[in-house]
Amino acid sequence: MAGGSSASSGSKRKRAAPAFYAVKVGFQPGIYQSWDDAKQQTSGFINPIFKKFSMLTEAEEFMKGKSVSVPKSGKTKYYGVQVGHTPGVYMDWPAVLEQVTGFKGAKQKRFETLEEAQAFVNEAQQGGASSHTTSTPISLNGHLDSTSSVVESRKSTKKQKQNDGSALATATNGEYEPGTGPLPPDAEDGFDRRIKYGRPDGPEVEYKTQEELNLRKLQPTGDFEGVLDIYTDGASKGNGQLGAYAGFGIWFGPNDPRNDHGPLPGERQTNQRAELTAIARAIDIAPIDREARIYTDSHYSMKCLTDWFQNWEAKGWKNSAGRPVENRDLIEPILTRIREREMAKAKTHIVWVKAHNGTTGNEGADRLANEGAEEKRQEVEMEKMAKAKAERERERDGEGEDEY
Repeated sequence: MAGGSSASSGSKRKRAAPAFYAVKVGFQPGIYQSWDDAKQQTSGFINPIFKKFSMLTEAEEFMKGKSVSVPKSGKTKYYGVQVGHTPGVYMDWPAVLEQVTGFKGAKQKRFETLEEAQAFVNEAQQGGASSHTTSTPISLNGHLDSTSSVVESRKSTKKQKQNDGSALATATNGEYEPGTGPLPPDAEDGFDRRIKYGRPDGPEVEYKTQEELNLRKLQPTGDFEGVLDIYTDGASKGNGQLGAYAGFGIWFGPNDPRNDHGPLPGERQTNQRAELTAIARAIDIAPIDREARIYTDSHYSMKCLTDWFQNWEAKGWKNSAGRPVENRDLIEPILTRIREREMAKAKTHIVWVKAHNGTTGNEGADRLANEGAEEKRQEVEMEKMAKAKAERERERDGEGEDEY
């Protein structure tokens, strides 16, 4: 028998850690052993309360109304999923990933308070954005940081801000044909900035290209309060090694709502890319017509943006050895943004500062960068867990086929 041969092979597979999903408030409260079952009881239910546990006793205590464990950070964060499989407010980053992964035009952000997250989710309903449900589920799962920025939630769309790299980054109705469907949240005066009139020999309207979306009108922001000082930093754990993870940090001042941090996007997790990403984000946040001093402890980044780039551009982005310039994909857009600021009569100074020398701004940016790197580590761990789970399921399916 196939079952006998499998048992005698002597190979042992590590059994997946048990999981118990306690649904305290939902269609049918109870303790479930699979997320799919728990999701059926919470998706579409207004303000459900549920939490994942590794021990049955903990899940039972939660159902009895005993206190929920506080995150290690001691500070709860809320994640608003404005557009996704199930829009709502969540307190668990893995749960957020399930709602946005694979959903075209998904939008999610992290907030410090439930009210802010709730308001963000409600914006989609008030603005007519597409969503699959009008309910607002609230997950009471454990805390993990998000990749999104609080800064983005408070910035007016009229401020000069670069697209984050996705042609439909601001879209919430990406499943509709151009010119149809609800308007996105950043629509002004009833106009969707993502579309344009088509060519005579083509459709009447069509979506703008990535390049067209990145173009912006240089208009005064009204923010002329002197030179703006911004400290930036990047952090990479295991820099240059396989499995490294990195993050960036931007510091304006103590408790400044513009302070920002996040994991470094992409597969190349190096300190240099994290440093450049921090500078790029700082330039994005700064008003386009206000002079800014951006401090970095990366001598490499400073030289790239103040000196070396001139020779690189003259040589077609080749270095002195004739090889393609490393990190051009980050350096070139920063230079473009700096030149746009110059057109708006705003200078951008890239200033080197010694690291870990007691400078308050540098220390603040360093802390934020390390938080961003930690978020990347959590993100990588979640991906590993998902891959391991998929592999176990494939192996289990293969064993089932052997029975026939």
